[in-house]
Amino acid sequence: MRIAVDIKAFKNGTTGIARYLRSILDELQKIDATNEYLLFSCAPSDYIVTNPRWKKVITPWRLPGILWQQLLLPSLLKKNRIDVLWAPEQVCPVFCSRKIRIITTIHDLASQHYPDASVWSVRLIHNGLTKQVIKRSNLIITVSDFIRKDLIHYYGDTNNEKKIIAIPNGRPEWTLQKSYRADDRKDFLFFPGNLEPRKNLIRLINALELIHERDGLTVPLHLAGPSGWKNQTLLSLIDKSPVKNSINHLGYLSEEELKQQYLSCKALIYPSLYEGFGLPVLEALSLDCLVLTSAGTVMQEIAGEAAVYFDPEDTASIADAVRKIFDSEFDRDSVLRDSSLITAHYSWGASARDLLSLFRTAA
Repeated sequence: MRIAVDIKAFKNGTTGIARYLRSILDELQKIDATNEYLLFSCAPSDYIVTNPRWKKVITPWRLPGILWQQLLLPSLLKKNRIDVLWAPEQVCPVFCSRKIRIITTIHDLASQHYPDASVWSVRLIHNGLTKQVIKRSNLIITVSDFIRKDLIHYYGDTNNEKKIIAIPNGRPEWTLQKSYRADDRKDFLFFPGNLEPRKNLIRLINALELIHERDGLTVPLHLAGPSGWKNQTLLSLIDKSPVKNSINHLGYLSEEELKQQYLSCKALIYPSLYEGFGLPVLEALSLDCLVLTSAGTVMQEIAGEAAVYFDPEDTASIADAVRKIFDSEFDRDSVLRDSSLITAHYSWGASARDLLSLFRTAA
């Protein structure tokens, strides 16, 4: 079987989809010595191929990647006699030959739920093509059951529920050092992610201000990640905030720096309004890090009982959750009791094996 993978996501660097793609490809290279893989892209990438049955096919293209995918990729697939295409980045070539079976991963429907919190180009692509993508794909992968149900609900008139399969993301292969002690953790909260509207950071800052005013408690906050977009309101709020001196924007962190934040903070605070998976929650739990996050979202599917939840649209609810973990009566161990069982459920190896099974089913 000749399997094609659209790897243009790598040209965007370290996005969540690029990390997802890299993690699964690495595992597929280890477990599949039978099938041929051709990795197609419109730009060079640093992804390393070690499996002798794999190769990269680079076709330079100066126009946006979505045009390369829709206009050029179908002919490349036909020319290379591809049996199955995996499109891991929400969208597949909708006018591709029906002889080629297509599996598409849909990570979320953020553009549909929160159009004002999405980049206009992404919103245009997703709103314009998602229905056609669902119709053209032979199988669809979602990264959580939460998104599977969301897709069925949102596009119930265009999809067959049986062709939508949830294959969750994996956990990082991180382990605690023998020298680790929970008592050594500091009193700051940690948020990793883009500083964009959907992450709900304005309400988080307002909650910290409420705690400062109401309880006389100043809670330090470390923000990590790119500046994102549509963040001027947030940055202005921080600049004028009475707690601004306790807010530290760390910028982009290496993997080791990211781990250190998880290992030393009092808790991960993740107030996002909507996610397809919410990888930071899983990363935190893998390092014995307490999680404060949004109820009614996919984060509840991931963390189960091993987290403290709040209403992400209620500033007072966020403040109460933060204040709760600083109470001397708070039992941290009881919340994290089952965290190792939860994280053990998620594996990139298992995700890759499930995907390989779908390749065979599709072909």
